[in-house]
Amino acid sequence: MAYEDFTSRFQAVPSQHNIMALVGNGFDIQALSGLGSSTDTRYESFYHYLKYRKFDATNLILERMEALRNTGAENWSDVENVIESLRTIDRVRPDRISTDVRKIQREFANFLDQVATPDVLSRLGENAAFQNQTMVSFTEFLGDIEDPDEYQKLRLIQRLAIGDVFNFKFVNFNYTTLLDDFVYLDQEQFDPHPHKWSDRNIEFHPNPLGHVGGRERSNFYMVANLVSDVVHPHGIQYTPRSLLFGIDEADGESRKLSKPYWAQNRVKYADLFSATDLFIVFGCSLGDTDRWWWRAIIDGLRHNDDADLILYWRRGANELDLTAKEMRQRFASAAGYPEDSNVLALLKQRARVVLYDDASERAWLNTNATAPPNWVRP
Repeated sequence: MAYEDFTSRFQAVPSQHNIMALVGNGFDIQALSGLGSSTDTRYESFYHYLKYRKFDATNLILERMEALRNTGAENWSDVENVIESLRTIDRVRPDRISTDVRKIQREFANFLDQVATPDVLSRLGENAAFQNQTMVSFTEFLGDIEDPDEYQKLRLIQRLAIGDVFNFKFVNFNYTTLLDDFVYLDQEQFDPHPHKWSDRNIEFHPNPLGHVGGRERSNFYMVANLVSDVVHPHGIQYTPRSLLFGIDEADGESRKLSKPYWAQNRVKYADLFSATDLFIVFGCSLGDTDRWWWRAIIDGLRHNDDADLILYWRRGANELDLTAKEMRQRFASAAGYPEDSNVLALLKQRARVVLYDDASERAWLNTNATAPPNWVRP
């Protein structure tokens, strides 16, 4: 798979910016919380669902969850950590694990049907349209970078021009379609051809906070073109057998459990990374089972001198002192480069970190905003 070239589909396009947004379960948890849902998509919630359903207690996945829970292990309910534990610690054959994973797969789809219901999706979309949250995400996200020095390090802002195409490719790691619903370009927020003569369809805000040294003033909006698409590499709720639970890349018998193998990452997605101008990571736990993606981002930054990374991280109660430097180190570790000075230097140069909490003003994928950020033009 390669990015589609849209420059010939619009009038006089100076350039196209390919933006890959990788979105994890943090988005679904945020959205469901904001809607007042009684449950969410965490693995712990799924565990309680299995117990309520009196699911087969001899299933290897559930057995291992129980054992880890009884020992007080961290992330005891994480299905993918359980799979890795069964493989590497208990030395269970991959085909045996796979048999029980398929049973979990079906139950997880049933579980999601009770969490991400049509009513939940409708309310999420209605809120997004009412608050213009979708278009704020697409056009105002550069306002999330508060530090002027960090903003000025972005390569993207040096290449922006009136009439550019912003081509968003959302990699939705979630099985639900909550993200798909939120970023959908509905008729209330978006008009694909709003002008009589010009085909520009959005107004992008290149310097929302008016950072000194920026090319544009804070009140400047540039007319541009927007294209958006969503892919689900790990499967989708309404096709239960598509749901992938497993480990990162593996050889031999363990390939049976490898998510990159069954998702055909190299065939479908590998070519995208060197052509990506901006990576945005949001709501992801940066786990080892998705290392293929984090490593591919590093490779993309290496091969494209103009590429940027924006890494969003919601600070927990025990992370109030977390720094941008520490987040870059976490990302390097997640990609398999914990002590690589070259990778850390690359991330310092190219990765902008947005640390936020529930009270933070934020444009990007903020499902719970009750009003647009203060920098947005009325």
